[in-house]
Amino acid sequence: MSRGAFVMVKVTLIHASWCTVCPSARRFWKDLKSEYDFEYEEVDVETSQGQVLKDKYGIVGVPTTIIDGNVAFTGLPKKADAIASII
Repeated sequence: MSRGAFVMVKVTLIHASWCTVCPSARRFWKDLKSEYDFEYEEVDVETSQGQVLKDKYGIVGVPTTIIDGNVAFTGLPKKADAIASII
């Protein structure tokens, strides 16, 4: 189902400084942001905001991607899956 032009998808990437996959995930979402229109934020899991999100969503691993308030991906998603989740 396609989203209306007035509805902005919100993508939140939960990451950590010690995570070896997180730099790739951050680059991945930033690259997609340059191609598609969606709201994007990154939150370090070790910050207070990160801890709140970790508890709220039951996050047990990073990187975790939350899309519109739902955990969508843990790890690095396939590009086609990520695109399908934001358009």
